Amino acid sequence: MVEKLTSAQKRQKLARAAMNVIWRDGYHAATIQTVAKEAGLPAGGVFYRFPKKHDLAQAAMETMEREFIPLLATIVPGGAPEKRVSVFFDYLDAMTPRRVMHGCPVGKLMLDIPKDAGFDATRKTGQAIFRSLITWLADQFAQGGVSDDAARKAAQRMILRWQGAIVLAHAMQDRALLYGEITDLRQMAKSLLTAG
Repeated sequence: MVEKLTSAQKRQKLARAAMNVIWRDGYHAATIQTVAKEAGLPAGGVFYRFPKKHDLAQAAMETMEREFIPLLATIVPGGAPEKRVSVFFDYLDAMTPRRVMHGCPVGKLMLDIPKDAGFDATRKTGQAIFRSLITWLADQFAQGGVSDDAARKAAQRMILRWQGAIVLAHAMQDRALLYGEITDLRQMAKSLLTAG
């Protein structure tokens, strides 16, 4: 017997499908039909829950936020900053194959969405994801004895380099580019925490 999904479960399933389709195909190529097919639900359900395409973009970005931000809190809570940062870079390593194949889902959507005000909420959610990532990394450095200003600057530079490496590795379809950058960033973080 097939279990019937609640309205909230259908919405969540469609939002996740929107995230996957937009990540894989890009915002402009994503269609209601491809999202419905990815979710295994009728297209009418997409229209009902997400009447405008920018609603799909917002749902996709919120799904990324709900999945990514809590993950940071699970990284060795209470452990030493060095260990947390090491696990963080392990996580980046594990994401590499999909990032090389499709790019960064947050970055890709941020670049794809139109500039008009209808996408302001989506843009703000994407910015909040990147801000949370930078803040988390900066907090680890600060807890390791690095001054707040230096910790923030280092975290911003590292996220900037990681995102740039994703773009280049994706464009070149070369995992070694991204793995190499993550290895270098890992070493920079270790040196920073050792010196801090």
